[in-house]
Amino acid sequence: MFIDRESIKAWVKLLRYGEPITVRRFQRLMGYNSPGKAQRILRRLERLRLVERTSSGEYIPIRNTPPYLAAYMVLRGYVLPRSLVIATFITVTALTYAILAKPPIHIIALLFTLIIPNWIDTLHYVKSLKKIFEE
Repeated sequence: MFIDRESIKAWVKLLRYGEPITVRRFQRLMGYNSPGKAQRILRRLERLRLVERTSSGEYIPIRNTPPYLAAYMVLRGYVLPRSLVIATFITVTALTYAILAKPPIHIIALLFTLIIPNWIDTLHYVKSLKKIFEE
């Protein structure tokens, strides 16, 4: 299922807002000129199961990341690639090992050669996010 840039921006803003929101308030939050556009976006988010509509007509963002956004995670309202956490953990672990164990240089070179693809993957996901969020 395809999700466009505008839908992701709206979902992240709703996550940061953190409260149930009406169509009018959502329109003001996003800076839209018409409530029709806000309604259309909210319905699209509802179809994508990113928001739920309450009986009172308000919309609540769903905090669980859907499967088609599995490469990303939302942490305190920020969308981050999961590979960033993994690459950071592996790099810190390798640095700690290299400092404390003082292995031969060829072992250190091998460790960091194995880490490079993780960082390349992370940079790919970060560039994808920048394309999504750039105006």
